Amino acid sequence: MGAIVAIEPAARRLTIKSDAGPEIGISLEEATRYLRVSPGAKDLEDAAAISVSDLAVGDRILARGQSAGVSFVANMIIVISKADLARKHAAERAEWQKRGVGGVITALNPVSGEITVKPPAVTGAGPMVIALAPGSVLRRYAPNTVKFSDARPCAFEDLRVGDQVKALGTSNEDRSRFTAEEVVAGSFRNIVATVAGSERERSIVLLTDLATNKRLQAQVTQDSAVHRLSATVVQMLAARTGGATAAPAREASPAQRPGDLQTAIETLPPLNLADLKPGEAVIVTCTKNDGDPSRVTAITLLAGIEPLLKASSRSGRALDLGSWNLDLSMSAGMR
Repeated sequence: MGAIVAIEPAARRLTIKSDAGPEIGISLEEATRYLRVSPGAKDLEDAAAISVSDLAVGDRILARGQSAGVSFVANMIIVISKADLARKHAAERAEWQKRGVGGVITALNPVSGEITVKPPAVTGAGPMVIALAPGSVLRRYAPNTVKFSDARPCAFEDLRVGDQVKALGTSNEDRSRFTAEEVVAGSFRNIVATVAGSERERSIVLLTDLATNKRLQAQVTQDSAVHRLSATVVQMLAARTGGATAAPAREASPAQRPGDLQTAIETLPPLNLADLKPGEAVIVTCTKNDGDPSRVTAITLLAGIEPLLKASSRSGRALDLGSWNLDLSMSAGMR
């Protein structure tokens, strides 16, 4: 199973980036069957027969067949098109933005199964109690993964005070209580650091943690969001952290909802690691894990944060980004 990265019709061959990691060559036979299913389909009952010419780079496939040396000979290719996945992800993200809440866990009640969270400061809301609806789904981010789709089922006992949570469901009128149909939790680090160098061939950024003055390595993957912040996004982050920066007169005040921040960052052009300058400040967000804390996998790596640091220094408060990690990582591979 994986995503198509190359198609060679004349050679009857596909190359996929497998979910396990390596690229795999898929040989196609004259009799190979091709079936397209909708995202989330549990069986082939509504599958549509297609041809090899209907395949496209970016489509996800499940190849059935047998290994043949270093490649794989497929007698059936089951396809979920890239376009169908994009539509599904957009719908899911819109649903989470419309019916979702997020925050940092401040208390857990194992008897009632309720979670008390502190919403982001920008919302102006007080503490919220999240109750799990019957049949609700509870998931947790695995260490060193940046994909929402990789969040694993977990038990209430796996949650910890300080975790960040995102819940989908309905709230009461004053938003003091929330009934969740689905909850995803994660334990994240926000690292404010300066760039010490990079190993571009391995997609690694070398950093100095400003809080500890220790060196660390941030691994950048194809799912990592690497951007240089615009003045508009700096203003949005400043509002979220309770700080203030001087906004250029030409820019209108941006909206402050989490979805707006997520969209604003995603629409920034990707930043090439070669364009990171030694000594410049960055924010790296990553999942916490029990391994080597000096080696992290970046969910986001954001440059251009100097105005935020200056505002934080003037206020005398540490840079507190709240539950923004889950807002941003919701886009990284929905189910």
